Amino acid sequence: MIMPTKIIQPVDSLVSISSYVINILKNGGLTLDELLIELNKKYYKNISLDTLILCIDFLFIIGKIRDDNEIITINI
Repeated sequence: MIMPTKIIQPVDSLVSISSYVINILKNGGLTLDELLIELNKKYYKNISLDTLILCIDFLFIIGKIRDDNEIITINI
């Protein structure tokens, strides 16, 4: 699910969705709920909270984001 496969379209992989998350967070930190709302406005289909949490986990593990008192920001 992280990378595209025969079954998972490239646009639906976590890597692709995570790039949208990073672009949204460039404007400033957001809570998880605010991030979900903004992501669903910009992405071509609705993203579930479970998928967003997987994206957040992926980005946190690779060191691209951090959590500051429930506010998710880009790790500079």
